Amino acid sequence: MADALVAVVLDHFVSIVGRYVGKRVELVMGVEKDAENLKCNLQAIHAVLEDAERRQLSDSNVRLWLEELKDVSYDMLDVLDVWSANAHVLIKSDIPTENKVCFSFLFPCFASSSRQVTQVGLRYEIAANIKKLNEKLQDIAVRKGLYNFKAIRGGVDEEPERPKTTSIIDSSEVRGRDEDKENLVRKLLHSSTRSPDGRNLNIVPVVGMGGIGKTTLAQLAYNHFMVKSHFDVRIWVCVSDPFDVVKVARAIIEQLTGQASTLVELESLLQLILKSIEDKKFLLVLDDVWTDDYQKWEQLKQTLKYGHVDSRVLVTTRKEEVAMMMGEPINMIHLKKLSEEDCWLLFSQVAFLGRNEEDRENLEQIGRTIATKCKGLPLAAKTLGSFMRFKKTKQQWEDVLHSEIWDLDEAKRNLFSPLLLSYYDLSPIAKRCFTYCAIFPKDELIDKDDLIQQWMSQGYFILKKNIEMEITGRECFDNLAMRSFFQDFIKDEDGNIVKCKMHDIVHEFAQVLTRNEYSITEIKAVEGIRDITGGNARHLTLMLSPNALIPVSILTRKKFHTLMVFCTSSIATISPDHFFHLKSLRTLNLSRCSIQHLPESIGELVHLRYLNLSHNPVEELPITLGNMCNLQTLKLECCLRLKKLPESVGKLICLRHIYISGSLLLDHLPTGICQLSSLRTMDVFIVADYKRYTRTACHLDNLRYLKRLQRIYINGLGNAPSVLARLAEFSLKKDLRELSLDFRTDGDANMGRQENLLKIIRPHPNLETLRIIDYCGGSTVSPSWMMSLTNLRRLVIKNCHFCEVLPPLGELPSLEFLNILNLDKLKTIGPEFLEVKIDYTGNALEASAVLFPKLKEVKFRCKEWWQWSGIPGWKVDSPAIIMPRLYSLKFSGCKSLEELPNFLQKVPLQNLIIEDSVKLQRCCQKGAGKEWHKICHIPNIQMF
Repeated sequence: MADALVAVVLDHFVSIVGRYVGKRVELVMGVEKDAENLKCNLQAIHAVLEDAERRQLSDSNVRLWLEELKDVSYDMLDVLDVWSANAHVLIKSDIPTENKVCFSFLFPCFASSSRQVTQVGLRYEIAANIKKLNEKLQDIAVRKGLYNFKAIRGGVDEEPERPKTTSIIDSSEVRGRDEDKENLVRKLLHSSTRSPDGRNLNIVPVVGMGGIGKTTLAQLAYNHFMVKSHFDVRIWVCVSDPFDVVKVARAIIEQLTGQASTLVELESLLQLILKSIEDKKFLLVLDDVWTDDYQKWEQLKQTLKYGHVDSRVLVTTRKEEVAMMMGEPINMIHLKKLSEEDCWLLFSQVAFLGRNEEDRENLEQIGRTIATKCKGLPLAAKTLGSFMRFKKTKQQWEDVLHSEIWDLDEAKRNLFSPLLLSYYDLSPIAKRCFTYCAIFPKDELIDKDDLIQQWMSQGYFILKKNIEMEITGRECFDNLAMRSFFQDFIKDEDGNIVKCKMHDIVHEFAQVLTRNEYSITEIKAVEGIRDITGGNARHLTLMLSPNALIPVSILTRKKFHTLMVFCTSSIATISPDHFFHLKSLRTLNLSRCSIQHLPESIGELVHLRYLNLSHNPVEELPITLGNMCNLQTLKLECCLRLKKLPESVGKLICLRHIYISGSLLLDHLPTGICQLSSLRTMDVFIVADYKRYTRTACHLDNLRYLKRLQRIYINGLGNAPSVLARLAEFSLKKDLRELSLDFRTDGDANMGRQENLLKIIRPHPNLETLRIIDYCGGSTVSPSWMMSLTNLRRLVIKNCHFCEVLPPLGELPSLEFLNILNLDKLKTIGPEFLEVKIDYTGNALEASAVLFPKLKEVKFRCKEWWQWSGIPGWKVDSPAIIMPRLYSLKFSGCKSLEELPNFLQKVPLQNLIIEDSVKLQRCCQKGAGKEWHKICHIPNIQMF
């Protein structure tokens, strides 16, 4: 949307001009005035964009005005990017003077050298572009007066009126919510106990995207016969936004007393509520809550606590942070989409209302296909059903079937209205991040980190002191995820989202907002080009069918900022002509395109921030790659023929993330790569053969220059001389959060060297994830620095084939996840694992107060391990607390294990999984196994 784009332009403009003013850089005469006018015009236009964008759906003239504004805004971004990229040249070359200088090619005195000529030309070009853009923007600003837009007043967005809801519903018209209804009713009727302070409030949040049916579910529960009989009083309040506690209080009183309140003061209103509900069992529904301002909610919450202990507050909201702010996340219900059959039933009951049986049979097959467009969204089923109700002929139904949802006026009005409310609730930057997702094909699995790095490449996040762009990006992603703009989450072992999808309706909504800005174009070898979303775009996705090639002609239409190619054909090579018109590219994704060769001309993409060449059979990269001085992300994963990186990669001074995992022929990295002081992610660092690549490879000691690293996997650590590990200075890398130490070697493992290496590494205590793999340095993996890792959350010890004794980890204060995998010589685990000392009589000495205080999940896979002994003399009433937060324990391939520790019966485990561990399964048989008494309290036990 234009308001988000203009906000980005304004941010960049202020940032870049500020750099010049701060450095007292001389500009071409008149540029400051043009720049100030440009800024004023931008601000004046930005003030009315909220109103303009609401009106564009119904007014084609407004839509054309916005398209023109967006086009100029992109041109401004290109100019600002050139300005920013060359700022260091102009700043260094500037000579302080009291008077502004008018540069002109008519005066040769400024061209005493070729460098001066370049600087003069650059300044003149920037000045000319700013003047030209200012004239265009001035015209757009003048014409805005023709539309009588309403400006934003007092910095508060005027939003469309939100629909009011009531508790009334005809349950016979609802489809597919029986299970959700029963679940919600159970939560509302479940008996509670008083909190220690004597007052508590049980809240049940229902969360989901707009149109998913949250209000409908609340209505079903509110009118359920068991709910009616259970509560003394039921109250329904449509809250909407803003959250006005006085207004909400009055609505509650009106339903409690049967008459409108004349009270004005909040204190009087809350006192009356307290008196009316005290010790009564009430159900309060707060429908459509938006605000996450805890202070507004807290005033009402404290009053509602005086009801009966079994009272309930049912909250419906689109925003997960609202549900978490109001409390009781354990009661949260995330409402899912309907099944395809339920969606069809909901659609058909509206679409076929009043039709005879013959019409139903004739149109059912088409109708079922149309209903699949709804993708499980009840509002979409009702909207399309209502739309089809007045379509009489089969041809009219087929026309709708072959149309996009956004081409249907009724869909725009009714289906996209709730999505617009969620969209307007976003910040300008979050809006921009959301609309960027229109670039992906439907149903695309989106990688979170990859998406954030693409947002960064578009310049959505201004680099600020002490605030990482990646952090801002994660906040934007989480913001969108918690508002249900994303779904179908795939999470890592820590429960963090790593991949997601967009609901088709949400994706179509994003494409409506960006129809002439983003283009998805299909290219077929026979049929040619089919443009899905518009031809005059700045962001282009190409969908290539087998045997299709990228036509140069399609790349000449615009100064693209994004080019993504999804390819099932064999491109084999990219022509230099493909890059000739792409000088403004920020994001380029050519992964999985069967590219064998890249032309030298790729180095001309000097504004490129993101380059993805993964899964291509490319053998080498051109030396001109180093010319991409703005590149932030370089992805070369699984390039199976890639043998080396060019030394020029060391010139990529802005590079923050490099990915080379799976590129198996790479046996060293060029020396220049360790000069990239901006690197945050190096997914694999290859420890090269020191004798073979003495001077041509980046060695372990060179890592000391990468002070801002946050994540690194060191491959082949066993090859490194110990002295190089000491010089790497891991103890000084305070930003490092994830470290993987893989000791695999090309030859025989040197046990003494590996042991010494592990001692020397010594990471900074800020480390959160540590993996030790293929270590062969002794009978244990217990370096002296292990217990200094006070922030360590995840520890993986894997394929350490000589390890016989586990390190004492019990007092690691932050450890949450522990994986012990493929330790072939590990046969027993005893009290030392917990850091419990045993005296000379064999009894345990007094243990620490809490052992493994935050441990949540443990996984074992060790085939020779037969005994996990407990603590000698331990009793159930022992004062020692062991693994008080352990939730899940898994044994996989522990073929010899037949003894579990005695303290396990006191651990609050919820899940026990025993896989491919025959002896342990036999020992844990319900009621009969000798270890059953240690695990019988665990609610979920799986054996297979």
